[in-house]
Amino acid sequence: MQETQTILCIHQGAELYGSDRSFLSAVQALAESGLDVKAILPADGGLADELRKIPGLRLGFFDRGILRKRALRNPLAFMWGLVSGVLFYMGRFADHKIIYINTVVMFSALVAACVYRFSSRRIICHVREIPGRRQVMVFRALFRISGVELIYNSNATREAFNLPGRVIYNGVSAPVSLLPQICPSEGEGALRLLVIGRINHWKGQDFFVESLGALSSDYLERLDVRIVGSPFEGYEYLLDNLTARIETLGLQNTISLIPFCSDPSAHFQWADYVVVPSTEPEPFGRVAIEAFAFGKPVIAAAHGGLPEIVEPGASGLLFEPVSVPSLADALIIALEMSSDDYAEMKQNALKRFEHKFSLAGYKANIRDFFFD
Repeated sequence: MQETQTILCIHQGAELYGSDRSFLSAVQALAESGLDVKAILPADGGLADELRKIPGLRLGFFDRGILRKRALRNPLAFMWGLVSGVLFYMGRFADHKIIYINTVVMFSALVAACVYRFSSRRIICHVREIPGRRQVMVFRALFRISGVELIYNSNATREAFNLPGRVIYNGVSAPVSLLPQICPSEGEGALRLLVIGRINHWKGQDFFVESLGALSSDYLERLDVRIVGSPFEGYEYLLDNLTARIETLGLQNTISLIPFCSDPSAHFQWADYVVVPSTEPEPFGRVAIEAFAFGKPVIAAAHGGLPEIVEPGASGLLFEPVSVPSLADALIIALEMSSDDYAEMKQNALKRFEHKFSLAGYKANIRDFFFD
């Protein structure tokens, strides 16, 4: 490139959950390509600390106009924040030739993009959500009015919006090292199950607990379960409700509740299986490919992007979404699986990661999209 191009990268989170890490990897790929990158986050935090490690990156903060359910409880405050956000991003867009909007939650940035519909600026929205039908209609209209280019994180996400765009699967880095681990049925210890991610209404932690409660005491005695994650601020009652339900079902000796941590490697290493029990369609399912990177099979709900990741019977197991009997049956299959079959499933999970969901592949696809 004869002249260094500038790019503004906008994201709605400040922690290091899945979408935050995917944003970080995309920004790294763009910076590595020689672009002059500026990033805007809603607040300082773990993600900002990682972005500061990128040479030459400029970092700013702005927290208004982000579409969150909590903000919608006060419509007047939300509208004021939306207007403030639109004005803010209109000004920032004027100074950049390329704008990368990560997730549709950045609503004010998408509205601001409409003002630049016929400008020379290139505006891209990376769609990582599958909203409800009414919300999809709103975003489809906004995408058409703004003329933004679209990246989808799965075919399921693209089908939900039914607008042209490129599918780029997320990628994660391989663990630095993997500790030797015997197959569960070869030892006397319990089968270790991990559920990891934000505690919210649709990630399915409560549904997973109900499914465990449907198992007989003989099966429960053979399980050791970790639920790792924390709710958004203001939604702490979800964790309280989950804790109460665990106690009601008498699962305190089976389930450990562990707060969010920025480096979940130890939890993935610990697990025999990673369970993704989402009650609404996962747009992609980053936790599943993180599990694969550690060579861990996945037990996942068969909707959204998860069937594009997990090959049933090969790299994991799929169950009928929001069906307690179906998930309970999948857990029993895992408990009864032979050591040879489990070892093959582990190997298939690792191969699937290496061939389809590596960080290098993700970065290469991001660069190809921006420079094709």
